[in-house]
Amino acid sequence: MRKFVIFAYFICCCFIFGCEKSKEINHARYPTFVALADGDSKLIFLDKKMNIVKEINNKNKFQSFSIDGNRVYALEDGTYTGTKPSMLIMNLSNGYIERKIKLPHIPAAFVVVKQKAYIASSEIFREGMPFFIVNLSNGKIEKLMFTKGMVNTIKHYKDEIFISINSGGSMSQHSNVYRIQTNDASLSFHPVIQDHLELPPSDFVIEDNKMYCVFTGFSYGPRPEWVKDPEKYTNRFMVIDLNNGKIIYEKKLSKPFPQKIISVRNKFYINNYTDMDMKGKFLTIINKKDFGESFLPIKNPAYFDYNKQLKGFLVSNPQNGTLQFMKNGKIVKKLKVGENSSIVKSVQK
Repeated sequence: MRKFVIFAYFICCCFIFGCEKSKEINHARYPTFVALADGDSKLIFLDKKMNIVKEINNKNKFQSFSIDGNRVYALEDGTYTGTKPSMLIMNLSNGYIERKIKLPHIPAAFVVVKQKAYIASSEIFREGMPFFIVNLSNGKIEKLMFTKGMVNTIKHYKDEIFISINSGGSMSQHSNVYRIQTNDASLSFHPVIQDHLELPPSDFVIEDNKMYCVFTGFSYGPRPEWVKDPEKYTNRFMVIDLNNGKIIYEKKLSKPFPQKIISVRNKFYINNYTDMDMKGKFLTIINKKDFGESFLPIKNPAYFDYNKQLKGFLVSNPQNGTLQFMKNGKIVKKLKVGENSSIVKSVQK
C-alpha cells in the first residue's frame, strides 16, 4: 500500500510539473506578429524569436487581416475559380480556421469592433462602392450601403469608426475622413475635417481626441487636373482637432512618400516608401512634443508595426521577400518568407 501511495505521488508530481513546462513552451511559441507573404497567398505567424510557428496557405489572395483578442480575421478576394469573397476567422494561438463567412462583395479595407466587421469593398457600382457590416456571431450582413469613393483607411477609436474616402474627380468635394457611431443603426457618415480637402489623408492615427495624418501626394509622376493645390497633399503631416474638425497644425515632411503612421510612446513613426518602384530608405520619426523630425535608415519599408512586449519593429521588404526585426535602431534578424512580403501586424496583449 505504501509503495502504491509513493508511486501515485510521483505520477501527480510529474503531471503537475509537466503541465507547467507545457504552459511555458506554449507561451514561448505564442505569436507576436502576423504577416502576409508569397503574393499575399500565405499568412505566417511569428513567435518572439521571429521563428515561423504557423503558415496558412490559400488559393485566393488575402486582401488584408486584423487581429482582435485571440482571433485573426482575414479577408480573401474570391478570384480563384470556384471560390467567392469570404472572411476566415482563425485561432491566433494555433492557426486553426474556426469559421468561414461568405461576403457579398470583394473586400478591401476593414476593422473589427465588438464582434462586428465594418468592411469596404473595391467593387464599383453606379450607386458607389459597397460598404457593409457583418455580424461575426452569426455571419449575417446587418447593413449594406454605398460610399462616394474609394475607402483607403478604416480605424477604430473609442465608440466610433473613422473612414477615409477618396472620391476624386468631379466628386472630390466628398473626399474626407468620416466618423460613424458604432451604436448608430442607421450607419450615418459624418465628415470629420471641416476645412476643405481635395484629397483625404493616406493614413492617420487618433489619440487624445486628435487625428494625426500623413498625405503621400505627388512627389513625382502625373498629377490629376482636378487637384488644384497638389502641394498641399504632397509629403504633408497634419493634426486635426476632433472637437471642431479644424486643422491645428501642418508641415511639409523632409522625406518623400510618407505612407503609414503609427504611434509609439512619445513619437510617431512613418514609413517612406513608394509603391510605384517598390523602394524606400527611411522611417521618419516625429517627436510628439515639438513635431521635430529624425530618421531611421532601413531598406524598402513597405509595411511595419511595433510590438510593445518585444520593444521592436517588424518591417517588410517586398523586393526580396524578407521580414526585418528592428530593435534600438538596428536590424537584429532578417527572415526570408517567400518571393515577397507585405502587411505585418503586431499581436498586442
